[in-house]
Amino acid sequence: MKRVLSGSLEHLAPAALLRLVSATSPSGILELETADGSLRLEVDRGRVKMPSRSELVSAGRVLACRRGEFRFSPHEVEPHEGEVLSLTAFAETAGAAASNLEVDRLLGEEFLEVSLPLSRTNIHVLPSEPSQNPLDDLLADLEVDAPSELLIARVGVAVQDPRWWRGSLEREWRRRGWRVRFFSVAEDVDVDDVDLLVVHHQQASSWAGRENYWLQVIGRAAAADPPLPVVWVAPLGDAGWVHQLIEAGVSFLIPAPQAEASEIMARFGADVSLVVERLLQARRSEERSALPSGVTEFVSALLSEREPDQGISSLLQVAAEHFERGAVLMAEETTVRCRAGFGYPLDRNSTTLLREVGLLEHVIRTGEAVMAIDPESGGVGGLAEVLGVSELPAATALIPLGRGGGVAGILVADRQGRELPDLDDLVLLAGRLGGAAVR
Repeated sequence: MKRVLSGSLEHLAPAALLRLVSATSPSGILELETADGSLRLEVDRGRVKMPSRSELVSAGRVLACRRGEFRFSPHEVEPHEGEVLSLTAFAETAGAAASNLEVDRLLGEEFLEVSLPLSRTNIHVLPSEPSQNPLDDLLADLEVDAPSELLIARVGVAVQDPRWWRGSLEREWRRRGWRVRFFSVAEDVDVDDVDLLVVHHQQASSWAGRENYWLQVIGRAAAADPPLPVVWVAPLGDAGWVHQLIEAGVSFLIPAPQAEASEIMARFGADVSLVVERLLQARRSEERSALPSGVTEFVSALLSEREPDQGISSLLQVAAEHFERGAVLMAEETTVRCRAGFGYPLDRNSTTLLREVGLLEHVIRTGEAVMAIDPESGGVGGLAEVLGVSELPAATALIPLGRGGGVAGILVADRQGRELPDLDDLVLLAGRLGGAAVR
């Protein structure tokens, strides 16, 4: 990392920023400009000089402010002489100072121990090669065993003859976690009860005389928050009608297949599935706030150092500020594989789980973090086994590691049964940028 990087504190809280820099251990000048003052820190491998009490009070006010900008200029810094603090310890002590807590006690042995130069969590990194014997995808079994865990989206299909959608296509959608709800006429369509709507008219005559009803359905879908995607499958020869559909808010137009040959139907099913997948993914992305490019570049640069495993180690160092145990699971085509961790007694001979574990699959597909689990639910025992423990506590977090619009893996972590802390900043960082750590 050689470029000067900057971003907004509205999108990356000051405390999270300092924890991240502390865990990745770069050297350079970190500057914060806020409405409540400014802060300039000379950072030597993630550590700063022991500050005075007055400096901590001033820093605490700055770190408590979410309105402002940060700037990091990477370069070599003269090694600090005397006592030092990790940036994590600095942030916590400054926060205590600003709150008039017992700063002298915090600056004693408790934090001096934290700030020792080699005081870093021991990260156990497993081999990076994928498993030699890929396992078959058995997700369909979850439709019987754990349908609620696998349900990712509700897809409405408005069609007079549902035979087109029965059979292999509906089974494939169930495997993907899409539950189909059929409607026969426009008046039956409930746009509040589905995540996407497909309208299928095999012949133009099936909507003739009822155009306004269908335009009203599309209008209600477009007015939803967030807008409900609508895929219109029908003959598209009437340019004027197509124009009205686009004006009303249709998301995608697909010509209806005019023959029932197996090859044509297979291609039609694949095309519709691909469109539905893209639109559902786009809708989920809209529901989650995105980080601006400046913050993305900053965190990606910190998590993408020269050594291949530096990113994953840095991510786990950040997690270690919140948890006693943690592990990164990489999402592969049909399996999830434990890649690295701390606290858990990982075993390199037992690292792989099928993607059929509903709890993990739900996180991978939705990109939603889970902050509590049922230790007795199906699949959790297998997850515990991969982590090297007999069981996991209910207070276990599963945090998606985002890459682009998808999920590259999962951070699994706990505090050995104790209540989990506020994890909003960690979820935000991992959800948007964790994929940089598991490349």
